[in-house]
Amino acid sequence: MSSPSPVTALARENAVRILLTNDDGFDAEGILAIRAALAAWCDSVVTIAPDEDCSGFARKCTYSRPVVVTRVSAGPHPVYRCDGTPTDCVRVGLLGGLAAAADLVVSGINHGANLADDVTYSGTVGAGLEAAILGTPAICLSQQTPTGSFSVNYQEDLERAGLAYDFSFAAAHGAALARSVIGARPAEPVVLSVNYPARRSGAGLPSVLTRAGRRDYPRAAETGPADADVHRMYLFGEPDEVIPESDASFGTDIGALRAGYVSLTPLSFAVELGDLSPGFQTFIARLSETFPFG
Repeated sequence: MSSPSPVTALARENAVRILLTNDDGFDAEGILAIRAALAAWCDSVVTIAPDEDCSGFARKCTYSRPVVVTRVSAGPHPVYRCDGTPTDCVRVGLLGGLAAAADLVVSGINHGANLADDVTYSGTVGAGLEAAILGTPAICLSQQTPTGSFSVNYQEDLERAGLAYDFSFAAAHGAALARSVIGARPAEPVVLSVNYPARRSGAGLPSVLTRAGRRDYPRAAETGPADADVHRMYLFGEPDEVIPESDASFGTDIGALRAGYVSLTPLSFAVELGDLSPGFQTFIARLSETFPFG
């Protein structure tokens, strides 16, 4: 058998490979939309996603048992379902050999926005952070609910309201962003949290770099009479309750979505001491007076 030509070998060497996951489940509308958009130009899109909805799982992992990974479809863009969490799916791909040479991890498209402090709870974002820890850059894609809700605990009946998700723009935008991120060759495993507004400002739809906003969480809401022994509480507000915002200026992800723009928020575990806020640096200085650092 003849060996591959230098051109063929080079093409294989430069093949683009993406690991795709989410937290809504392997057959959710959002992941199907972005998978199709990525497969249109990517050499290999390996989908490894949870069996079922894992929203709010953050970076929850499975330690005490093997996860079960089942191939759903084969070909250049195989699909696997996993009975673990979004974080498990990333580890299966990058450490388990199913997508070990991935150039990028794409997580989403999430059904609902992941904004402000919420990113620390999000399984969508948790998967991206896990990728970065394992040395692979990631983009995490989330689309605001069709009603434009900024609620944390959204339980809208979209069918009754005559509404439905339309992921077409987010899928096209997310696939183009993925291609650009790979082409830009990040020097470190960056993570971008991307949020798409329910109502866009116009055809051009600017994409703006933002920081994560902040929410002002109220007291937990009791769902009924409480006695001394039993309490039943909504910890993130009652269904569809809007949590107040303490920072939603235009420079934040919340502010960008309110203006109808796509928000791109860089996330990182690596914080240089010089990048800390003045207030934090003042605290460290005071702390060092009674608890000296070596």
